[in-house]
Amino acid sequence: MTLIFSSGGGRLGNQLLNLIHLSAISYEYNINVYKISDLFITGKNRSFIFRINENQVNWEIVSSYSEKTKRKRYFLKIFIRLIHLYYFLSPNKISYKLGSKKNLPKFLFGKSLKSDFSKIKFFKEARKKNIVLSGWGFRDWDLVLKHKESIVKNFNNGFSSLINIKEKIDKEYLFVHIRRSDFLKVKKFKELNFTDEIWSKSILKVCEIESIRKVIIFSDSCIDNIMFLLLKNDNIDISKIDPNKNISFEELFVYYLSNAKSVICNASTLVLSISFIYHKYVYLPSKSNDFQYVLLDNAYESYPTSLNWT
Repeated sequence: MTLIFSSGGGRLGNQLLNLIHLSAISYEYNINVYKISDLFITGKNRSFIFRINENQVNWEIVSSYSEKTKRKRYFLKIFIRLIHLYYFLSPNKISYKLGSKKNLPKFLFGKSLKSDFSKIKFFKEARKKNIVLSGWGFRDWDLVLKHKESIVKNFNNGFSSLINIKEKIDKEYLFVHIRRSDFLKVKKFKELNFTDEIWSKSILKVCEIESIRKVIIFSDSCIDNIMFLLLKNDNIDISKIDPNKNISFEELFVYYLSNAKSVICNASTLVLSISFIYHKYVYLPSKSNDFQYVLLDNAYESYPTSLNWT
């Protein structure tokens, strides 16, 4: 039978995380798993819906935005609500929405599922009836780790078009991603926000341990000059990467992250999702120590990465 995942919320990082878990579920259970394209990940050749297949990459990252984006957003909202209504009214189909009472998808017809719903019962049901599902938190980390080798292979193929930039990297470097913007607005993410001084201290220590003298920085906010001065005073070569007209942000981000020797971030879902494919561990800045070392296989249960990786 068929499971259609229609909407999971969030931007590219969250959509990649959804795709990681949907892949594991597709590989494990005897059901067809489909995902409706969104503003960040779409079916090959921009198809509106794609099947998740272990031996074939049917998706691609949307690496450019245009005036059509707003129209597509409205179209997706309408389509997702219509398909949920259709599955809700049909006797041989089921519409589900997943999340806490405060975080359920809005304006959808469907039965509510809590985050602790029985996955065994759910997938038994999916073998008998077609299901459409929307919501945040459709996770099964045991399955992801069980099928990690296949997931990594599939995603590596999916990212292949984004890591072929003809730009020479002349030496090993530390990839740094400083995410602030929306992190600053959410109280529970306060443990993932660090001052420039803390970032500098942790970056310098990681560079020392990993014998790295080059740092590539991506950030969604301005960085105080004090960070650059502290790093340059320690003879660290620094480059802050900004999108340009020829290469999109997504291409640059995946390219530099996949080629990095090591990674330090504050648990951006985008960094964790891509690092899960290319790296075994990441570093986090720390307010009390030099840094925090996080194995990606355990990041979903390690604090504070668990705040944004569950």
